[in-house]
Amino acid sequence: MAETPVKAAAKSGPKRLAPDARQQQILEGAIAYFAEFGFDGGTRALATYLGISQALLFRYFPNKAALVDRVYEVVFLNRWNPDWKSLLTRRELPLAERLTAFYKDYNRSIDRYEVIRISLFSALRHESISQRYVARLREHLIAPIIAECRAHLELPPPEQLPLSPLEEQLVFSLHATVIYGIIRKHVFHAAPPADADFLIELYVDGFVRHAPDAFRRVLARAAAAPGSTG
Repeated sequence: MAETPVKAAAKSGPKRLAPDARQQQILEGAIAYFAEFGFDGGTRALATYLGISQALLFRYFPNKAALVDRVYEVVFLNRWNPDWKSLLTRRELPLAERLTAFYKDYNRSIDRYEVIRISLFSALRHESISQRYVARLREHLIAPIIAECRAHLELPPPEQLPLSPLEEQLVFSLHATVIYGIIRKHVFHAAPPADADFLIELYVDGFVRHAPDAFRRVLARAAAAPGSTG
């Protein structure tokens, strides 16, 4: 019978490594562990998986929260492209072209086993990783896309009319549609889409085609809501 990863790792005791190499080994092992097993286990189980003592783990990461912070930085922040926002706001290009180019690049960036699984595991456990990443998405991607949709449709800018939760949901629905293929791949072990880029083109075309009616209906609903100042 094949050994479990935890038992297999425990058999090989810790080798002597330089401090930087040891910290990197722990970090990479933690990413693999969290991607496979989630965040339920404590540092003792993680140390066993890594084949090191808990004391050695604490020498580099004083607690689980500190380790999770580094995992967030490596798995999510290091994959964040600062050029995405400038691409989305290049109004000399058609909106559909910008959204398509962005989502093709974004999809390739996060199409990783550890990215998708850690994201979902952390959301289920209400870990700070998912909360921080969703906040980043809202600020740097979702809000700019809403602003660009409004500009494309000649609707009031956010400075005149604050963004609404319904608009967020409209854009998050496109976002979720685009990344669902890689969720199926890394969570349900389904075959990846045969042509992900082509599908993204179709998703964005459908979104942009229906955007005029959808955004105007959302803004009309917000204006008619009790307490509205519009």
